[in-house]
Amino acid sequence: MKGQWTLKGILVMMALLAIGAGTGFAQEPTSSPPSPYQQEGRVSGAPQALMGTAFTYQGYLRTGSSPVDETCDFRFRLYDAASGGTQIGTDQYRTGVAVSHGLFTVQLDFGPGAFQGDARWLAIAVRCPAGSGSYTALSPRQALTPAPYALALPGLWTEQTDISPNLIGGYSGNTVLAGVKGGTIGGGGSSAGPNSVTAMFGTVGGGESNRAGLSGSGALYSTVGGGFKNIAGNSYATVGGGSANVASGGWSTIGGGSGNNASYFDTTIGGGNSNVASGWGATVGGGGSDGTTSAGNQATGSVSTVGGGMGNTASGYAATVPGGYQAAATHYGEMAYASGKFANNGDAQSSLYVMRGTSTGSAWTNLYLDGSSALLTIASGRTMAFEILVVGRSDGGESAGYQIRGVMENVGGTINFLSIRSDIHEDDPAWNVQATADFVHQALLVQVQGNGENIRWVAAVRTAEVAW
Repeated sequence: MKGQWTLKGILVMMALLAIGAGTGFAQEPTSSPPSPYQQEGRVSGAPQALMGTAFTYQGYLRTGSSPVDETCDFRFRLYDAASGGTQIGTDQYRTGVAVSHGLFTVQLDFGPGAFQGDARWLAIAVRCPAGSGSYTALSPRQALTPAPYALALPGLWTEQTDISPNLIGGYSGNTVLAGVKGGTIGGGGSSAGPNSVTAMFGTVGGGESNRAGLSGSGALYSTVGGGFKNIAGNSYATVGGGSANVASGGWSTIGGGSGNNASYFDTTIGGGNSNVASGWGATVGGGGSDGTTSAGNQATGSVSTVGGGMGNTASGYAATVPGGYQAAATHYGEMAYASGKFANNGDAQSSLYVMRGTSTGSAWTNLYLDGSSALLTIASGRTMAFEILVVGRSDGGESAGYQIRGVMENVGGTINFLSIRSDIHEDDPAWNVQATADFVHQALLVQVQGNGENIRWVAAVRTAEVAW
């Protein structure tokens, strides 16, 4: 067939808002296509049927001024420019296509990455009748323009999976790792810092250079709300925002701030800067570095807590620093507070310790920080003045209270010790308490004595501590 070929084309979307099926491109159709909608039923829990990435293209072909009535072959190519540019996907051949009064309809599929919110043009070549000679390229390329409803979602596309599609918005270089299901990138990203999701059902809300998931794969449900260079790098990990925060422990959380690291299971950092929560279940509320050092607050002991302040450390199990400046809670259950230091954290502070134990006879019984074995040790070069309140109660309802004051020092491994006891009240005068030194373990001992009853004892030890 000879003459001047002319084509007008439209896209008929399989579902108007099915972005991943080729973002909605359409012009007013020259004839009414079949309805793209159909009834869908789903059994709860069953895998979804994939919509795929194919779309319907309808064109009007004529030679000269006459519409074509013929069986023809078509070749379709997708480009990112009206002329020149880069081809997207592979050639699509459709052979033996019936053209009636100039109208024809074909299904095209350029793959899952073809439409990511950037402009696209369709280059079409035809030969009629089918199987005859070479293809004739039609000019110009057909611009694929968005349908009105698709304009509401610029820069948003989907990648179909057999469970839940990946929804990707923002910069076209934002990525969901191959094989991941249900990943979401709400937006943001740039050529210098794309956002990525590598966790199953992971989410990045926006921002730049953020990642939800491990550097490879394997994590689940990781979330980064936004910000810059944040990583939620384990299953169920969350970073709300801020910059350069890393939540690498499972179930770890960082609310915001900068340069924070929640690196173990169930750790939490509320905000601030340069804080570390590395013990299991550890928490740093906020605060951070004072600018003189890169280290902020550190909760390194299991279930330890630093409420805020600057340069504080909680390294003991269940240790706490409520705030302040440069305190060190190093013992089991210790609560330490400081407002500065001489040379090292904790060398000018006050602490509170709680000891407990149960006596069952009349022998002296040690009280411990954890109730069984943890001692209140004193390091070499350290002196502490202490005040101890001891309370006891038997299973028969008898009670007693005592106060002990004293000083303890460690000079090169040698303990010097002085204490004074005063009774507050005793129901049974045979009960007794004393503070003494464990010279072997270089520790302060609180010992209690009953009179054959089962007695629960608690001691609160308040100290002023200095080191040189």
